[in-house]
Parts: sequence; structure tokens; C-alpha cells
Amino acid sequence: MKAQVTASTAKTVVVWRDGELFHARADAAGGGEQVCLGVDLFEVIAELAELDLERPDEAAEALALADDVRIQLMRGNDVKSEDDYDDELSVDGVP
Repeated sequence: MKAQVTASTAKTVVVWRDGELFHARADAAGGGEQVCLGVDLFEVIAELAELDLERPDEAAEALALADDVRIQLMRGNDVKSEDDYDDELSVDGVP
């Protein structure tokens, strides 16, 4: 399954997961694929979406987009596990 997010820069980033690695590419023609661990996903999304991580608002947007991608990918997964990412975002089991 692939997830897709669009930044305020109007750049769309497509992300998919292969085991522990995330693959991402800009949705524009000729965009190269980048591979990263989940901890670095926000940086890859920021680069592909042309967000400036030195600006607090754009850094926050990159983090939110990375969270959105993870949620989209988890919801697309038919197998639920005890460490589901949605549970990590909830407080006392309430989303």
C-alpha cells in the first residue's frame, strides 16, 4: 500500500513501507526515490516537499505529514498488532 500527502508547498509525496524501511518519492515526474527509517521520515518528506526545517511552522508541518503517512499505512494494513501506531497517538486508548 502507498500513502500520499500534500504539503502547503503544493508538492505531493508518495510513501510506502518495505519491512522497517520507508520509501518516498515526489509525485512529480523524474523524482528520485529515497529510503529511510521511520525516525527520519519527516526529514525526507520535508526535502521532497521543499519544506524548510529551519522554519518552525514548516518543521511542524513535516512532522504532521510524517504522522499522517504512518497512520494511512497502518490503517491500510489488515493485520492489527498490539503496538499499532494509532494506539501510540491515543491517550488511555481514546484516539
